[in-house]
Amino acid sequence: MKKIYLSIFAVVLMFSAQAQLSLTQAFNEPVVGDVNTKMAFDSVGVLPLNTGANQTWDFSSLAGDTIVDVTTFTTVASTPNGTNYAGSTLADSDGQGTYNYYKSTGTQYELVGIDDPNLSINLSNTAIAAIWPITMGYSNTDVFSGTATSSQAGSGPATGTITTVASGTGTLILPGGASYANVLQVKALQTVDVSLGGGFFNITVVNTDYTYYHSSQKFPLLTVSYSEISGVFSNSSATIRINSYVAVGLKDLKLDNSFTMFPNPAKANLTIKLQNSSNANCTVDILNAIGQIVQTNSLGNDSEILNTISISNLTSGMYLVKTTLGNKVSVKKLIIE
Repeated sequence: MKKIYLSIFAVVLMFSAQAQLSLTQAFNEPVVGDVNTKMAFDSVGVLPLNTGANQTWDFSSLAGDTIVDVTTFTTVASTPNGTNYAGSTLADSDGQGTYNYYKSTGTQYELVGIDDPNLSINLSNTAIAAIWPITMGYSNTDVFSGTATSSQAGSGPATGTITTVASGTGTLILPGGASYANVLQVKALQTVDVSLGGGFFNITVVNTDYTYYHSSQKFPLLTVSYSEISGVFSNSSATIRINSYVAVGLKDLKLDNSFTMFPNPAKANLTIKLQNSSNANCTVDILNAIGQIVQTNSLGNDSEILNTISISNLTSGMYLVKTTLGNKVSVKKLIIE
């Protein structure tokens, strides 16, 4: 079964005339035809999820993945079961058979239901995603309820709460060193309780999302999501996604394909090889599983760098190797045996 995920925060930020970050319906609410494409990133360290004003969120050590998520916003009528979600005015699709249904009013953006091949939820009391406008310090908690339906376990009640807080402002640093000022962090805590089969099939899903918005993009620059499922079965997951428009630009700040490191897994030594046509200074930082720099090496500025560094002092485990060449950065996973 796919995790139940209330993807109801497809909202973004803009600057007002006074350069104050604000969510508004006219600029920020998704419309038919919008496409939100996100690329997956990974980390072995602790993520910077600090809240408050004037923060710095440094995600520069994230390593790229191959997963791409695409969410397309479309009309309710164009979806297979749209007529089941009364009052909805917009739907989104993940391209894998799951649809989320929304209702837009003059002041609010609400989730009406989720239609998934394994489990669907139809909310008679909708979940409020946003009450316009939203600025730093915004906080809203809403209780929602409806009916859940499973092809295997029948139907039953679905209830939950959603709390959304505009929890931080500051500077976001992405892989490659790209930096964005005047970013707003939005934290969303979503809890869903589902009881099916007369109470024999009960699950609770808790999702926590940290999303980082900037005026340059309609959708978030970066999203960190945690999901915990408990009940008749349990599961936990964490995902990191970066807006594809931003991620594509990050390639310009990454080292080219001539950069390699070997062996991997490694034991006592690691060899770094790369082309350095600009003769920029090269440094290598090795980060441990909690994001601490445990070793730094300077590799000089030769036009072709081929250096072997000792890692014999490091214990077995997963690490990140951050190689910086001038203003270009590459982060790769390393396993030390």
